[in-house]
Amino acid sequence: MKTVVALTDPEDIDAAADSGADYIELRIDLFCAEPAALCERDDVPFIVTLRSSAEGGKFSGTPTEWWEIIEPWCSYATYIDIEQQFSEYAHEVRERGPRVIASLHLPDTPDTPTLRSHEQALRAYGDIPKIITTPHSKEELLRLLSFTAAASGPLCAGTMGPELRFGRVLAGLFGSEMVYCHFGTPTAEGQYHIKEMREIMHLLE
Repeated sequence: MKTVVALTDPEDIDAAADSGADYIELRIDLFCAEPAALCERDDVPFIVTLRSSAEGGKFSGTPTEWWEIIEPWCSYATYIDIEQQFSEYAHEVRERGPRVIASLHLPDTPDTPTLRSHEQALRAYGDIPKIITTPHSKEELLRLLSFTAAASGPLCAGTMGPELRFGRVLAGLFGSEMVYCHFGTPTAEGQYHIKEMREIMHLLE
C-alpha cells in the first residue's frame, strides 16, 4: 500500500514531499500553475489529476479542453488520472510516458457484479483502476473491501464521506494499491492527514 498526498496548494509541494508520502497528487483543477515550475523535485513521483465537476472536482470543460490542459504535464507525471469521459486520450498519455490511473467516483456502493463491471471498463484503458465509493452502512463497506481483495489485478479502492471514513485505511489493508491523504486541506470528505495515516500504518505493522 502506497500513500498519496493530494495537494490543493502548490506551495505545499516541498513539505508534502518531505512528509514520507510515496506520491504527490497535483489537483490541477484546483489551481493554475506551470508544470516546470512545480515539478522540480525528482525524489517523489507525481500523479496529475484534472478532476471533473461530475466526479467532485472543478473542471467543467470538454475532453478536448481536458487534453489541452493535461498534455504539458505528461513530461513530468508518473501517473495521469483519467476519468472514463476522457479515456479517448489514454493512448496519447501513455505515448508521452506516464501510466494511467483510470478513475471512477460513485455516490453509492453498487453490488459486486456492478463493481466488477466498472473494474473491467477501467482496466480497458488504464493501468490501475481507481474505484471510490460512498458506503452508507458497514455491509456496503464490507462489500467494497471484499471486492478489493478479489480484484483481478492492481486496484486502487477507497471511500468518500465522513461516515465510515476508516474504510480508507481498511481498503489499503485489503489490497488497495494506494491510499489518498491530505496535507492540510482535504480534496475529498473523510481523508486522513498524511501524518495520521502514517501513524495508523505504523500501529498496524
